Amino acid sequence: MPGIFLSYRRADTQPWAGHLFDDLAKSFGASQVFMDINGGIPRGANFEQTLTTALAGCDALIALIGPQWTACKRSDGIRRLDVPADWVRNEIGTALRRKICVTPVLFGGARLPGTTELPEDLQPLLVNNAAEVTDTRWPYDVGELVKDLVRVPLLKRLYDIALINAGLEGLKRLIGTVPAVADAVSRSKEVIATTHREVGRLELFKTIHDSFHSMETRCLLPMRAGGQAPLFEKEFSRQARRIREAMHGRDLDPNLQGDILDALDSTASAFQSAAAAASDAAFERVINEFLRLFSSVPAALDMGIAQAAAGLNLDRLADLMARVRDLLAAPAGQEGQLKPLLQGIDGLGALNVELKTRVKEHGGLQRLDSKLRAVCDGETRMGDLAEEWTRIKQTRSRLVSPYSVELEPAIEELADAEREIEAALASKDEVAAQNYVRQFYTTITYAFQDVDRGLKELCLRLTAVSEPIKTILAMC
Repeated sequence: MPGIFLSYRRADTQPWAGHLFDDLAKSFGASQVFMDINGGIPRGANFEQTLTTALAGCDALIALIGPQWTACKRSDGIRRLDVPADWVRNEIGTALRRKICVTPVLFGGARLPGTTELPEDLQPLLVNNAAEVTDTRWPYDVGELVKDLVRVPLLKRLYDIALINAGLEGLKRLIGTVPAVADAVSRSKEVIATTHREVGRLELFKTIHDSFHSMETRCLLPMRAGGQAPLFEKEFSRQARRIREAMHGRDLDPNLQGDILDALDSTASAFQSAAAAASDAAFERVINEFLRLFSSVPAALDMGIAQAAAGLNLDRLADLMARVRDLLAAPAGQEGQLKPLLQGIDGLGALNVELKTRVKEHGGLQRLDSKLRAVCDGETRMGDLAEEWTRIKQTRSRLVSPYSVELEPAIEELADAEREIEAALASKDEVAAQNYVRQFYTTITYAFQDVDRGLKELCLRLTAVSEPIKTILAMC
């Protein structure tokens, strides 16, 4: 999924767009910068669908504005910006509605348009601070633009991963040219092998986790809202097959794998019974098997994610690169080769901190979700809620700032719900307290889904370092 989307008019800024794409790709990785003619839309791909998908998944949009940006017209003389179906208008409008980072960048002496020059849906663009990139000071201007983009947390992560990749590529070159470096890396082969293995395990765990969330949102929740079980068996089977295929032949704890397979088999059996006998009891069995699946397995998966993240050895990998740096500090002429190595060390340090923070936050929300599920979906007796809430509050207290960008928006809402629960319990109104706890549970559920997606994306983007690490292993 592209991190940065380049929106431009070919008749206005295409040469600048290509040059900017190359420079941003060096800072964030080519696969994380979307430009339609630079591999963004492969031959034979659906143009509209590919653009829509890229817009839905990007973290920032850069609106390239040249001298003719507002004046460009169609062959019939109508100004392109006045056409609702115009792609540039739709691209920028979509990004503004998504409230992601949208940066207008001026080229060729262009000025920022006035309010009357823009359709209403693009006028919020004028509130955003614009950047200017000139031909005479291009490296400096683009460098300043990159600094601004890196302030966006999601783009900072892409930047760190790109730095790590550049550092690993630099390490590969040094292994091939400096015998002392090759020897030092060979002595640390175990560190590199472990990092490579754990990146793969993280991807596996998140694939399983994602399928569980799909089962919950596309099967369990609609069923509890009144849908008939057989209608959702196909989606369950698709996700169960995805999990089985992901686990096949992979390094996974046998007990965890057995628990997952047993739970999937039991749920599949319940679906078959519901299809054969359309009774309330058969329907309830499917619901209960789903609840058992979602209350037992995710906790074990969470432990696996935490173990894989801890086993990534990003700090040990940074130490190895630092030893190589020290090894080459004295010889003259190595400064250019050392720069990517130094940047890679910085990227590893930053990403290691983020990964540990996110794993801890993910685990805390997972535990909260499980406790609240037991209270809200189980049979909590009148009089027991205060004691249960004490346990829930203790788990909640372990979620501390700084919060991820996904959790931050929910914190104030959670605090309001906590105050309402406390007030209801203090006044002995357990019915009101139970309702507030359910609202709290809903907020936690949505926050957990957002945080889960964020961790999954981090883990998946971390797989970008897999290929250079694999090459380094081969060189050892």
